[in-house]
Amino acid sequence: MKRRVVIAGSLVLTLMGCSTQSNTGTSTTGTNSTGGGKIYIGVAGPISGSQAVFGEDMVRSAKLAVDEINAQGGILGKQVEVIPGDDQAQPREASIVAQKMVSTDGLVGVVGHFNSGCSIPASQVYNRANLLMISPGSTNPLLTKQGFTNVFRVVGTDNQQGPIGANFALKVLKSKTFAILHNKTAYGQGLAESFRKTVEAGGAKVMIFEGINEGDRDFRGVLTKIKGLNPDALFFGGVFTEAGLIVNQAREIGFTGNFQSGDGTEVQDFINTVGNRSDKIYVSGVRVLDSSKFLGAYKAKYNDSPTAFGTYTYDATRLLLEAVKLAGSTDRAAIVKAVREVKDFKGLGGVLTFDANGDPANAPFDVFVIQDKKFVPYKQPTA
Repeated sequence: MKRRVVIAGSLVLTLMGCSTQSNTGTSTTGTNSTGGGKIYIGVAGPISGSQAVFGEDMVRSAKLAVDEINAQGGILGKQVEVIPGDDQAQPREASIVAQKMVSTDGLVGVVGHFNSGCSIPASQVYNRANLLMISPGSTNPLLTKQGFTNVFRVVGTDNQQGPIGANFALKVLKSKTFAILHNKTAYGQGLAESFRKTVEAGGAKVMIFEGINEGDRDFRGVLTKIKGLNPDALFFGGVFTEAGLIVNQAREIGFTGNFQSGDGTEVQDFINTVGNRSDKIYVSGVRVLDSSKFLGAYKAKYNDSPTAFGTYTYDATRLLLEAVKLAGSTDRAAIVKAVREVKDFKGLGGVLTFDANGDPANAPFDVFVIQDKKFVPYKQPTA
């Protein structure tokens, strides 16, 4: 997947240019949030750094949704503009981005963040300002269990995804012994723990459960230990940057078992990294049910294909804009209330209705394999 990061670093200048007052701890009213005749929405994620593929995809997808609404006359008679915020997949940066977002006049909500480890601290900042936050990618259950009424996500949780991959391993792959690695983040470790709990409940044995460091490049030490244990499968809770290296190095030292991971690995860059070592790889990821029109528009505008989270960002952006429309105001409290009352919103990932925590009532996941250098849903071989 060839991508160029063209918007990193724009956050500070953009926000300083349109910020005239601090809204921290208050609800921005329609009267005071005209933003010079525009309505602003934030899109926060890792726009630069090793996970930039996700952040850039989020901004692109949000802009597609905004372009569509602007072509129809905008919202409340105003045009909408996207304000990107680069958290670099770092929790501290996410909090800084969140503070700038809540202090931006005319900003009615944020689509983001992507990583759970960023969304959780950022959500505390948004909550103090009662600013709507809708994450398209954060799956750690803690995000929506903090008692915040303004925090939502359009993707399922690790407690939903973990059992899907685990039950697939137990029932389809017939795996009985596992090695589990994770990247020590809220997302990676949370998913790994959910996977571990399910396979152990199913009678399987976890032979090793260990963390690795994000950014490391050599995992041969722990992989050699895993090879000596000879498990049926190796599960990794983390993202594609380390997952591809783990697969390649595991195969190089002679590990022949199955490799499993989660939605942070369901990226074309992972396929490009593993190359011809793509057999016996099984990745759980978000299901996309109806995206042909979106994919066509994305391809036409960017000459590229989105990740699955681009689709979910598009849904989150449309939902945010619909909430502003239903509220009939740019008042932050009214917008949060409007999202709380959403029922059966038709998204590309399915029909969205939120539960009391702000999670989607229905969160579909699939297990994917690699065929012809693409991720495709796994299909049980016919007899």
